[in-house]
Amino acid sequence: MEVEEELVDEDADLVEDNMEEDEDDKANPMAALLASAQARAIEFGNDPDLDEMDEGDEDGEDEESVNGVSLPQPAINYSNTESSRRAFDKIFKQVLEAADVILYVLDARDPEGTRSKEVERQVMAAQSGSKRLILILNKIDLVPPPVLKGWLSYLRRYFPTIPLRASTPASNARTFDHKDLTVKGTSETLLRALKSYAASKQLKRSVTVGVIGYPNVGKSSVINALTSRLSRTQSSACPVGAEAGVTTSLREVKVDNKLKVLDSPGIVFPSESATNKANHEAQLILANALPPKHITDPVPAVTLLLARLSTSPALYEKLLQNYGIVGLGPFANSDATSDFLIQVARKRGRLGKGGVPNLNAAAMTVITDWRDGRIEGWTEAPVLRVETEGDAVATDGSGGAGPDRKEVVKEWAAEFKLDG
Repeated sequence: MEVEEELVDEDADLVEDNMEEDEDDKANPMAALLASAQARAIEFGNDPDLDEMDEGDEDGEDEESVNGVSLPQPAINYSNTESSRRAFDKIFKQVLEAADVILYVLDARDPEGTRSKEVERQVMAAQSGSKRLILILNKIDLVPPPVLKGWLSYLRRYFPTIPLRASTPASNARTFDHKDLTVKGTSETLLRALKSYAASKQLKRSVTVGVIGYPNVGKSSVINALTSRLSRTQSSACPVGAEAGVTTSLREVKVDNKLKVLDSPGIVFPSESATNKANHEAQLILANALPPKHITDPVPAVTLLLARLSTSPALYEKLLQNYGIVGLGPFANSDATSDFLIQVARKRGRLGKGGVPNLNAAAMTVITDWRDGRIEGWTEAPVLRVETEGDAVATDGSGGAGPDRKEVVKEWAAEFKLDG
């Protein structure tokens, strides 16, 4: 404390010396007040509360933004699912009340894993069914064309669905060529669909579009793709990042005088299929929905990834080739996950003292590669029964499809002009 007081006194003396050198300041009664304020600022410069506020500003939590307005919202703790759910409920309610159209962004690698039918039911029930829902299949460049086609056919049985490449992939990502489905082309298709809906409603106000989805599924990138199509330049209306949790508050972005968009933090719902907390966390990690700082144990996520890819011998072999692994153990009677991570650690230099493989560091390497698309992997769309005239039944047992639902989807698609 004595050292800090000496430093404060020295800084205050410097301020006073500078004032004495300037004769104009001597005659100015405000100069003394300014010196006092500067000294107080120096004194409280190391206040931890102020440091935390500065860090919050750097994370983009200011109320003001470049192109939009951030509305104060409850903090979302992704490591606590129940807390995250309660915080999201408040935000989702605001988005649902304000938006005319909801864009539900899904990861093309695992649409069902990043989809909540409870959210869809709430959207359809809001304001006597007046809300409109569009499913957005993002990151389509990370799945092959047949897989994308299967998911589009399946999801369009329920809601209008648009494939989208909202941004360029990470370096060294394993991508697929979808010919005309470019970043520019797909974002322009979405923009035209929204503009056609705005024109069909003939509203005197602008149409509000809410964007929802899992953390890190690409919601902010979707908005930036829309705004860039109008400005014809690279747009950063919403901050984006490779990790989950970049968007921390509800953000309003004005696209033009007829269209504005609400960007919301990601959804994290309690999992119905997870048998325990570790399994649930593993599912969130593979959905890229958990920020790295909130990951308590990355190894179960690698176990789940290996289990998923093992159902496809081709994908499993590509995974091993990605790390230069010829084959797996067993080594010292360990499990397959440990065998795999030991070799990854040796190949990527994730070693501790004495050259001992660091399995946690190796697991985080695998998770990062999965997040950035350097590991090929996807789920296949459910197989639908061949429909007859007036019959449309999905094999997933949801009971959501049928003649009435099919007519509703056709009607909504017509509103958005989604033919082709």
